[in-house]
Amino acid sequence: MNDKERIIIKKLNKIGVDTRYISLYNNKIYINNLKFSKFSRNKEEKFHKEYPEIEVIRSKIFQKICIKASRTIKNQVKPRDKIYISDDLAPENILLHVLLEPYQRKYGITITSKKDNDTINAKPKYLDKFALEYINLMISGNKITNHYEENTIYPLMHVSYQWIIDWINSTDIQHTQPQQENDTAADILNFLEKHIPNVNESIKQSVTYLDDNAIE
Repeated sequence: MNDKERIIIKKLNKIGVDTRYISLYNNKIYINNLKFSKFSRNKEEKFHKEYPEIEVIRSKIFQKICIKASRTIKNQVKPRDKIYISDDLAPENILLHVLLEPYQRKYGITITSKKDNDTINAKPKYLDKFALEYINLMISGNKITNHYEENTIYPLMHVSYQWIIDWINSTDIQHTQPQQENDTAADILNFLEKHIPNVNESIKQSVTYLDDNAIE
């Protein structure tokens, strides 16, 4: 966080905004939780008297993503962690930057784009990727289980890719276009999605349950 951003955060705190529930990114404010942030229209007017150029964004899809991701992040991130996030322009990596920004205030974490021995990797692996991995394991006849990398967190593990794309397309953030998956596993998953509501989340929960209750 640079000096200008620190001053903006202090201003928001001064007018009664809980900055643990907003993200400051690219000179815009994204509200993560409208109720908890206490960022009313009246407070926005006060803020804009001093910072009229900074847009305050109340996005329902972004707030939905934040609620879903927060349940994962709170179990993966520890106070004062130093977290590496790639600076590439994939929508999921951009989302990681925005999602984790307020945890600098919540938990005192540091976000960096340089890896070293002290960093924890924030992997941009989203819910659909987990489901595809499980299906590939099934097709190949291997045990269907989670494979988590060491020293790595997965903030998006319960966030669907469609949510990510819907959010990024609602912004003016420059990003790379998503790549379409074209293989047998993707075809199977597409078929299941058409017939079973929330199938990716159901698959993820089932595999996690089996892992947690595996017989040694």
